[in-house]
Amino acid sequence: MRVAALTMAYNEPVWAPAWARHYAAQVGAENCLLLDHGSDDGSTDALPVPVRRLARSPLDEVWRVGQVTNAVRGLLRTHDAVFHSDTDELLVADPALYPDLRAYAAATPHPVVTAIGLDVQHLPDEEPPLDPHAPFGPQRAWVRFAASMCKPALVRHPVAWAPGFHSSDAPLVTDHLFLLHMRYADLGLGLRRLARTRAQAFASPDVDGHQRVPDAEFEAMVRLIASLPRRGTDLLPNAPPLDAWLNRLHASRATREADTYKLDLSLSGDEIWRLPARFRTAF
Repeated sequence: MRVAALTMAYNEPVWAPAWARHYAAQVGAENCLLLDHGSDDGSTDALPVPVRRLARSPLDEVWRVGQVTNAVRGLLRTHDAVFHSDTDELLVADPALYPDLRAYAAATPHPVVTAIGLDVQHLPDEEPPLDPHAPFGPQRAWVRFAASMCKPALVRHPVAWAPGFHSSDAPLVTDHLFLLHMRYADLGLGLRRLARTRAQAFASPDVDGHQRVPDAEFEAMVRLIASLPRRGTDLLPNAPPLDAWLNRLHASRATREADTYKLDLSLSGDEIWRLPARFRTAF
């Protein structure tokens, strides 16, 4: 089985190399594709994966979905399945069941799988800054459930993604595929990235507001989440505490069939969970 990994990036000096490193190990470097939306900082010049250059334009989420969808169609001519993620999103199949994403894609029967979204959380007063050149799992121990990161990430046919890739027209299927979102994994890196995204051009002033918040607001949020109650978990979809959040996620679709976003993106954990050891060696 041939499995591809796909992303789009613009000036991501930390996450573009991290994405390339992670997915090259998961599916093979030759099966990765990074769409470079006009980077001018050199961050995509020496990656070990194929890069396709796109002309720079103001960020437009509808346009971005279209570009990714076209790339998916192309990849599916030569591959059986495609994993899509943003550059700061690392997909991991439960390491207790699958050695990598390629094995997961070969085993799961589902045509589209929505990953279980987890924000990797920095505890700024307890954990050192993240070393972007070293594996991340040993450096970070805590995650928070995030419905907004539960994205349709494995596709065997093109889907109609909503802007931001937060949902699609496919049935909501979750199992043992996880999305580890790194935006909050380091306070300092998050603030530096925020400075870049605030400065870039957007097609509409009404979208992507989370990319333009003030530094103080971002730091306060990171510190607030770090202060949530803590709990151990095995991260099993059919066992507490994860099962309750997945049940709420699936139930939230009942009144949203006609909506652009077909699940409740506001569902977020009220505690942080210790990442099981088996996951901390997987990214």
